[in-house]
Amino acid sequence: MKAYEIMDRAQRLIQDATNVRWPLVELLIWLNDAQREIVLQKPSALSVSRVLALQTGTWQKLPDDALSLLKIIRNVTAVSGEGARTGGRAIRIISRDILDSQQPDWHTSDSTHFSAIVKHYIYDEEDTKSFYVFPGNAGTGKVEAVLSVEPSPIVIAEDDEPESIESYDIEIGLPAIYGNAILDYVCYRCYSKDAQYTGNMQRAVAHYQQFANSLGIKVNQEALNSPNADAGIKTAPTITA
Repeated sequence: MKAYEIMDRAQRLIQDATNVRWPLVELLIWLNDAQREIVLQKPSALSVSRVLALQTGTWQKLPDDALSLLKIIRNVTAVSGEGARTGGRAIRIISRDILDSQQPDWHTSDSTHFSAIVKHYIYDEEDTKSFYVFPGNAGTGKVEAVLSVEPSPIVIAEDDEPESIESYDIEIGLPAIYGNAILDYVCYRCYSKDAQYTGNMQRAVAHYQQFANSLGIKVNQEALNSPNADAGIKTAPTITA
């Protein structure tokens, strides 16, 4: 789906076909914000499968462009020049409490022999940019992981006219199925700008509600999209004042 398609629909809904109140460059800002908000609320909206080379020890860092870890699938023993992967042993998630209680020294190679093969991994929602492996890795292992990544912002070419909608003939960073959610978010931000006018605050709220409903934003999405949720591993509840 192209950016101009969403912007054209937004112009119709906010009744500003001539871009007087909301210039196209402004709509683009809201469109890029919408993409980031969707991935924040629903990390699986933009996911990639990657082979991660592990460093020595139990603690492992996610790539810089990864927002969070969705799942680790298996060990990888080889990757061909064309990118084909030779899979190894499956990897299961495990609770940190189990390892801490049964093998308190599992972070040290003196207690557990470090290996290239991973059996389990541990994920902490309070540290979304890293994870732990068991046994600690020898620094030669590779795993196949599914990661949530940030969408690339839509940027028009320098020589394009910013107030011409044809300049936005650019693919959005998310699958087309999220087009309606992006549209509602753009309209929500537009009407929020003019919330002092009668009815606009209600329109803004209505569009945000549609945006939220389309994504199923009713509970803590970060917790629901954690690998721990699928495995039934309980995490500390969120406490609010």
